[in-house]
Amino acid sequence: MKALFATLAALVLVMAVGTQALAVEASEAPGAAPLAEGTPFPDVPLIGPISPELTASLGLASQTSPTPVSTVKADVLVVEIFSMYCPFCQREAPTINALQALIDKQNLGGRIKLIGIGAGNSDTEVDIFRKKFNVPFALFSDADFAVHQRIGQVGTPFFYVLRRKP
Repeated sequence: MKALFATLAALVLVMAVGTQALAVEASEAPGAAPLAEGTPFPDVPLIGPISPELTASLGLASQTSPTPVSTVKADVLVVEIFSMYCPFCQREAPTINALQALIDKQNLGGRIKLIGIGAGNSDTEVDIFRKKFNVPFALFSDADFAVHQRIGQVGTPFFYVLRRKP
């Protein structure tokens, strides 16, 4: 995870000077089939309530759910696939929060966004995780694993770094 954070931190610094984004891979769970680099990310629905502040920060028109991921206004979108029951996700939450703080410190919040999708987690479970770990970015639920299936049934935590095509 430290290597992933270092790579994502480098991405933030690279974005600060306006050069190309970096590709990031995370380890995969047995049987997982992550989307290959360069593969278009499915326009999965983002489900669950988020605050008006987070709605505005993502550039979404309303808090209405579900919202297609393609409507998030960002040059780069980091999508964390997590589970509130995953001990690795719990342990790494402060590191991902620090990444968000770095993005904010570099004034890149308009270009780089973080979101989380709770694989197999209900709105209530996602809210418990958000509160317990003081997650400062938007978390969405995927209670029936529908999103999880469309993005390769990856283990948790897993990160996709998406760059919007010009």
